[in-house]
Amino acid sequence: MIVQISTPQLELWRIEGEFINLPHSHENEYQITIPIHGACLLTQENKNYRLVDGSGLVQHPQDQHYFEIGVQSGVLIFKVNQNSLKELTRREEIEFSLRQQFDPSFLSEKFRKWMSTLLAYDPTDRLAQEEMESQILSYLYGALSGNHKSNSYTDPNERASLPGTDPYMGKALEYIHAHYTDEIEIHTLASIALQSRFHFIRSFKAAIGVTPYQYVLRLRMDEARRKLQRSSMSITDISFSLGFSSVSQFYRAFVKAVGLTPEQFRNSFN
Repeated sequence: MIVQISTPQLELWRIEGEFINLPHSHENEYQITIPIHGACLLTQENKNYRLVDGSGLVQHPQDQHYFEIGVQSGVLIFKVNQNSLKELTRREEIEFSLRQQFDPSFLSEKFRKWMSTLLAYDPTDRLAQEEMESQILSYLYGALSGNHKSNSYTDPNERASLPGTDPYMGKALEYIHAHYTDEIEIHTLASIALQSRFHFIRSFKAAIGVTPYQYVLRLRMDEARRKLQRSSMSITDISFSLGFSSVSQFYRAFVKAVGLTPEQFRNSFN
């Protein structure tokens, strides 16, 4: 079994059962290969490694590698764009330790949640994707050993503050309120707030109490309730007017937020 999901910044792979690939390398990506059960025989830069439960190995960009697993084995693989890691770590040169150690049960459960969440998102909804990418990259930052740990993760000059005391965060909020029915990307909001993407997500949640995506969704749901209650617009028209790419996406978001379908909510006022 092979399950794989890609976003602009990373790829997640789960491979179960007998598998072997050919020697290859990645030009601009780090790969972290982690067996969660059984053994993984991995060859990297002409050296052979036998990895068992939770003993991961890092493949740096341009490292040639290949691996094989048997029928009773399974591996998790992270492939991460090195520019995203440079932005996160604030280092031009990143050197992760070759060998890494993980708790296989803990990581397997987190991996399952990440994949199911990403699969549930609409692929055109970059704001939601970027927040999940940030969550995964932040986990890797904390879990991996290497030279990035010699830098403080949080710039002491980048402190979360309430929007009323931070004019740039206030401008980011104004932008969200003006454009919440449009496609919004984290890098746009971060540039308005004069922060990195990763710090912006953290500082926004610290100041507002929810992530940028959750805040946008809250505004959309408030407007959806207003239109369902006060207008005769069709549910399809409401869905697209609020920036959803499909009616089914709107339905899922509305039921999760309100506990009723759009029709049930509208009928409750008739």
